[in-house]
Amino acid sequence: MAQPSSGARTVRAAVIRSLLLGAQPAEPGQQPALRLHGAEVAGVLDLRHAEVDVAVEFVGCTFDSVPSLSFARLRGVSFEGSTLPGLDAFAATVAGTLSFVKCTLTGAVVSYGVQVSGDLDFDWAHLSGDGRAEELFGDRVAAVFGDSMQVGRHVYLQGTTASGNVELSGIRVGGAVHAHRGLRVEGMLRLRGADVTGEVNLTDAVLLNPGGTALDAQGLRAAELSLRPERVDGTADLRHIQVQVLRDDPASSPARLRLDGARYTALDPAGVAGSRLPWLQRDPTGYRPQPYEQLATHYRQIGHEADARTVLLAKQRRRRRQLSPPAVAWGLLQDLLVGYGYRPGRAALWLLGLTALGSVMFHFHPPTAGRGGVAFHPLIYTLDVLVPIVNFGQETAFGFTGNARWLAYLLAILGWLLFTAVAAALTRTFNRS
Repeated sequence: MAQPSSGARTVRAAVIRSLLLGAQPAEPGQQPALRLHGAEVAGVLDLRHAEVDVAVEFVGCTFDSVPSLSFARLRGVSFEGSTLPGLDAFAATVAGTLSFVKCTLTGAVVSYGVQVSGDLDFDWAHLSGDGRAEELFGDRVAAVFGDSMQVGRHVYLQGTTASGNVELSGIRVGGAVHAHRGLRVEGMLRLRGADVTGEVNLTDAVLLNPGGTALDAQGLRAAELSLRPERVDGTADLRHIQVQVLRDDPASSPARLRLDGARYTALDPAGVAGSRLPWLQRDPTGYRPQPYEQLATHYRQIGHEADARTVLLAKQRRRRRQLSPPAVAWGLLQDLLVGYGYRPGRAALWLLGLTALGSVMFHFHPPTAGRGGVAFHPLIYTLDVLVPIVNFGQETAFGFTGNARWLAYLLAILGWLLFTAVAAALTRTFNRS
């Protein structure tokens, strides 16, 4: 329909509209399309509610007004390398690809409810908010896609720079979100409630929102999430995400990371508990039990039972900081004796050590006499005193005086504490099962 132009020329937006709506029919045997290169588009390109059956391609063009595509039905639109003061595409339908590759958008892109059957491509584009966006959304917004937007294939944000928030909350993507290879957002990247069939890839991204939330992915559902950014200055909010695979680097993950309610089937790398525990301690709001349980469940599923116990022990120790002084004292005792049940070998060591201590002491300081003609045996007497659920008759047959008597009292008390701690640990284990 329109041929490429070599030099910059001014084209009225009204003329483009007329061409797109059929003012000039295609020549016989030719595929109708509009291709405009290097032009200055004057006036508002108003395609509201229009039905455009041809592909539209603007390459290196400059628009002096915000194009309006609201409620339009389009076949495929490309603004590659063009400069626009924004875009209004509310509830538009694009039967193909909507491309802004290498574009400069000096105002907000507003496209709630857009349906794109192909790709949504912002590779190497520069987006910046303006006063209009701040007036509408109460914040500096570079791009708003929002709820009810559907993209049939992929969303591309590789090399994209945004001076303002990028709002992708509630978006539905049939493919992947490629937000890596140099993505830079000076504001907040929001993926809250997004539903992505494939991967959300944030590898090497730079997300900068000091003092605020740099990544809001709360409630994200995706097959995979690759969170290996180059830099995150701000909070990364992954609460209640549901992903099959979570790829990250725990050593360089965001300093403020919210994981409460996050669910994942696999971690890449899984690592060992020692490398993952600091990852769970980065929630700026404090202790949350669910991330510990989720990580322990993952370790169990891949057969790393020792790592699972380490995580659950760390959970109890962190929880202890929030308890009352008596509960803290009881927790410390459980930790010392049996590691809250996650270190069962400690109970055996305590039992062996106390049994040896009592046997030696009572051997060198035996009782003067017993009742009923029972022979005194230091080891059996120690076990009778130390283990509260057995009765060998030694404790009732013999009495001590002096320091040996106090040792017998101490062994009895420690025995009851050890037994109670083990019982509490077993109860916790059975309840968890």
